[in-house]
Amino acid sequence: MMSFSHTEPARITGGLPSLNALRAFVAAGRHLSFTRAAEELHVTQGAVSRLVKQLEEDLGVGLFRRGPRGLELTEAGAAYLPPLAEAFERMQAATKLIARHGKRPANRLAITMLPTFAMRWFMPRLADFHQLNPEIAVDVTSADRPVDFASEPVDVGIQYGSGQWPADLHAEFLFAETVILVASPALLKSKPLHKPDDVKRHTLLTHSTRPEAWAEWFAAAGLKGNASRGPAFEHFFMSIEAAVNGLGLALVPDFFVTQELREGRLVEPLPQLRVQRPGGYYLLCLKGRDREPAIRAFRNWLFS
Repeated sequence: MMSFSHTEPARITGGLPSLNALRAFVAAGRHLSFTRAAEELHVTQGAVSRLVKQLEEDLGVGLFRRGPRGLELTEAGAAYLPPLAEAFERMQAATKLIARHGKRPANRLAITMLPTFAMRWFMPRLADFHQLNPEIAVDVTSADRPVDFASEPVDVGIQYGSGQWPADLHAEFLFAETVILVASPALLKSKPLHKPDDVKRHTLLTHSTRPEAWAEWFAAAGLKGNASRGPAFEHFFMSIEAAVNGLGLALVPDFFVTQELREGRLVEPLPQLRVQRPGGYYLLCLKGRDREPAIRAFRNWLFS
């Protein structure tokens, strides 16, 4: 259990200290400098020093040790800083969010998702959403990186991940990802592929954001060693087109190549070897926003 050394009896019996004093402490604690804190807050160094001193007196506990080598956080200060810093960050994010939300029409929904997911899964179904929800206009963007829903102009997203999402996000699992091996019929005619070991005679197309995919597939097939690595592609739709054009074998989520398989532009030579990856696709938005009508309508449509 922590024990903090008190300077004098605390003056605060309920409520919170001065917000300005708390901001001064957070800035000084982050920089370990009253001077740099003053620059951040656009006040004088003396003002920061007075605010922190008043806070220490109000709390009845020392937050900094002031020495010739500069400021150091006391045990109490080190414990106090992280939750306060997080609280200010959340207040700032919430303020930006509500200001942005107030400017956005209630019938517009900004959605972000992975590029190939948008092209191969979402766009073919978007007309159905519009038919059921004609009052909601959809703005669609794509991103391969994690989206900051608190600061970016995005209402809701569909992202791939392990399920470990930031604490401020509302997340709902949509479906898993099953990866299959595909190739063009022409390629398999010149280099038949009847058993897993035949893969080693082929060029393997790589997805740059899933570099471990072939290792997972080799492990599932019970194969040792590796095969000739071919070109690497940033997006699945690129590796799909490369496979269609006979550049090599590709590992792709099964629902991305439904049309190519149906039309015979790609085939699945080893259907017994399908690898379900540990992650999945999730619907994401900031906590609390999932109750908004437009987001709720989108969520209900996805799960239907």
